[in-house]
Amino acid sequence: MDDSMAQAAGGRIFTFGSYRLGVHEPEGDIDILCVAPKYVTREEYEREMYDILRKQPAVSKISCVFKTKVPLIKMQFDGVHIDLLFASLASYDRIDDTLTNLMDDSVIVNCDEKTILSLNGPRNTDTTLSLVPNIESFRLTLRAVRLWAQRRGVYSNVLGYPGGAAWSILVAKVCKMYPNAVASQLVFKFFKVYDFDITD
Repeated sequence: MDDSMAQAAGGRIFTFGSYRLGVHEPEGDIDILCVAPKYVTREEYEREMYDILRKQPAVSKISCVFKTKVPLIKMQFDGVHIDLLFASLASYDRIDDTLTNLMDDSVIVNCDEKTILSLNGPRNTDTTLSLVPNIESFRLTLRAVRLWAQRRGVYSNVLGYPGGAAWSILVAKVCKMYPNAVASQLVFKFFKVYDFDITD
């Protein structure tokens, strides 16, 4: 694809995960999804984007993780950890500024499994934010719960514990159950609802 075709095709990036939820930490990573129209294949992206990025002076510690259900490029950009995912939207000829979110189900029409799983990140994050009655109380509660889980070594989906998305869903449920509660009450309710022993 030459430069003129690329300009015409367009593209967008969407953040998700803890950064999009507003609960990221200074040493945490930023999850980013790069969205392109159907003309850009995953193979082209994986080959060309990696080559472009590794030549950038601001990029370090770059690696490909393509042989997974959700392929991504891991890197540091100006010292910030980035997980970069990709989605080629099979029903879109062009991606422009009118695509402000990925909540419409038309974005997953005719997409392959890897693309749908990649789109799940931003879609789930935005769904969570749209369902909580008070975003600020949700964020404060989630920060407290994440800190508790990290300090007790139970924050890792790699090790079989809930990961960031799971903890945010658990907190969102409690926020929905008690829509008028402030963050301190929500933290207390969280441990009551899920019967966690906070003294461990």
